Amino acid sequence: MSVLKPGARRWCWLGLILGVVAVHAWLTWSMAALLNDLQSGDAPGIKPMEATYMSELKLSDPPVLRPSPALLKATPAQGPRSAKPLAPTASAPESAPPPADSASAASEPEVATTVAEASSETAPAEAEPILPVAASASEPSEAAGPPFTWPVATRVSYKVRGYFRGDVYGSAKVEWVRQGLDYQVRVNAIIGPSFAPIGSWHLVSAGTITPAGLSPKRFEQVDRLLIRTSPPRTVVFEEDKVLLESGERVDRQPNMQDASSQFIQLAYQFIMKPEVLKAGNTIYLPLALPKRVETIAYDVVGEQVIDTPIGKVPTFHVKPRKMSAEGGVLPVEIWFAPGLQYLPVRILVHGKDGKSYMDMQMERAPEQTATEAEAKAPLPSN
Repeated sequence: MSVLKPGARRWCWLGLILGVVAVHAWLTWSMAALLNDLQSGDAPGIKPMEATYMSELKLSDPPVLRPSPALLKATPAQGPRSAKPLAPTASAPESAPPPADSASAASEPEVATTVAEASSETAPAEAEPILPVAASASEPSEAAGPPFTWPVATRVSYKVRGYFRGDVYGSAKVEWVRQGLDYQVRVNAIIGPSFAPIGSWHLVSAGTITPAGLSPKRFEQVDRLLIRTSPPRTVVFEEDKVLLESGERVDRQPNMQDASSQFIQLAYQFIMKPEVLKAGNTIYLPLALPKRVETIAYDVVGEQVIDTPIGKVPTFHVKPRKMSAEGGVLPVEIWFAPGLQYLPVRILVHGKDGKSYMDMQMERAPEQTATEAEAKAPLPSN
């Protein structure tokens, strides 16, 4: 067996070292390109709003909508209106959302969703909001919770576990940022370690705040697998139409949301009308997705206490009636926590094959900046 001479051995070692350096250089370049993509995912059409988080939320009484001189201008009280007809119950066919009530729609702010409830009620008098909220100026709320105002910024962080051809782990965030009456809702999920993700999903909704809640203007979604980045998938909300990614224009339904804004819109709906969170009720929410529009029927399953890093948190479990991914609409179950401003503390996304899933569970207390004054305050020192 021949033995390499010292000079030849040195050249072999040098070649091996150069090969390792080349591989590391390629990996570093690939990772830099991926990280650059991660940072510029919203660049095609939506410039991210900056946010600083000043405090952590703690469990408290659910927020309530009540009149405030700083937020509302009182208007003459209106007389009671007749009760609305009952909408379909949770056992009704999925394809039959409740009919629109044009008479009441003309005299009150449109609610964010149509709710099928077990009983009818008399609507209270309305107020003309300055900072848009839906509240009564003539009948103060008797609830004990803090008055609701739109926060400047809120972030919920999640740990992610799931299954896709094997067990997967990662992290996710749902962020709300407001500048004046303009808002952004960002949903970011990463599978794998944050410094070398296997895949990621970035969704962002941008629009304005109205008395009925969120009115989206544009939605973007960017998916990434290793170093491949998909082109942004977009939905553009016009006054009466919605422009899908195919270029098709479809009618814009009242209170239509997108895949990102739906989480905050549902939370606001529950703040406006907490009585809808009763087992057996159904909430109908029209969604505009990149490929199609669809009205999702969310059934209220009931109350559930969830163990979290901040303790046991009471929640309401809301589940889509259609659990298949037909048409590309992935079923999303959500657990809303009234004691944390109705924020979603758990989000369970089901895959198309019926086996894969992504389970997002809150991993720390939600972070928030409540007011503009708090946003301008200096950061607390350590």
